[in-house]
Amino acid sequence: SAAAPSAASSAGTLSAREASGAPALPTEQPQGVAGIAYRGPLEEDVQGGARHASIISAMWSNIPNHVRASFKAPVSLDDAPKSSAPQLIDRVASQVKALAFSTGLAPASWSQSSALYYDGAIALAPYRRGQTAAYNYPQVLVPRSIAHRFPLDMYVDPVFQTSDPDQKARAKAHTLFNRLQGKTTLMICFSGQPMAGLYTGVQRWLDVVTEEFSARTNTQVFKLHAEEGWFNRRTSALTKFHLRRQVNEDELFTTFVYKGKWKYEYMRALHLYDKELPVVLLIDAMGYVRWHAVGLPSDDATAVFQTVASRLAAERKNFA
Repeated sequence: SAAAPSAASSAGTLSAREASGAPALPTEQPQGVAGIAYRGPLEEDVQGGARHASIISAMWSNIPNHVRASFKAPVSLDDAPKSSAPQLIDRVASQVKALAFSTGLAPASWSQSSALYYDGAIALAPYRRGQTAAYNYPQVLVPRSIAHRFPLDMYVDPVFQTSDPDQKARAKAHTLFNRLQGKTTLMICFSGQPMAGLYTGVQRWLDVVTEEFSARTNTQVFKLHAEEGWFNRRTSALTKFHLRRQVNEDELFTTFVYKGKWKYEYMRALHLYDKELPVVLLIDAMGYVRWHAVGLPSDDATAVFQTVASRLAAERKNFA
């Protein structure tokens, strides 16, 4: 048949190449997912990909120009991206819960205000309607015996992302409680609203307290994005995408996004009852919230923070 001479000639060609010392033909690569191999950045591909790097880097598919511009870090605070208004469905749900709670028939988790903390044993800075300056903070360290412990089952995602299979485990969701052990932690929670964004409320707190706090030994600074709402949970991947481009490279593993179910215990322990403003938490080496504030930094709140942070750093570790 015609196939027999063709096969014989192919075998003869291969035998001739092997006898002459010519390089063997490349082996067939596996097809599908099994054939995908990670080779690092395109610019470092010495097998031919590097010559196309400049062309591919300029290809943005069908991404509009205004979206491309949003990927760049802002030069100043005025150029920082402004958060959009909350989704209509989330606003309506919040209003319905507040109305139901006012009747006394709804559970405590539907309350939209900060309920009494510590049974009134510790005075907290009061809140006035429309206030954006820090409120609900104590003048002293909260004793561990009555302080709220950071939730043990609250899984968060770091904003770090990679296609390297050897590094994917570092990008998986994990609990923060273990990361809090043995160090004094400054945690700033934010929702992305206009006054609770990375370049607004979060940055204002960092500007006034981070330098002195980080100078102390055994301290760390975390940033946590958390906001109630079905839409926010479903778009957590997009949130991480934008945050990755707004934080420094050394902050990719200290900036987190919470995308899980919104629980009353979380809101209560982490003071997440006002998504319009940032939340500052001072957590001890055992994972207990020893000081907290909601809102933008004021002179009094900043002074109190520096005092209690100094005391907490010098506090002896004990299990009492």
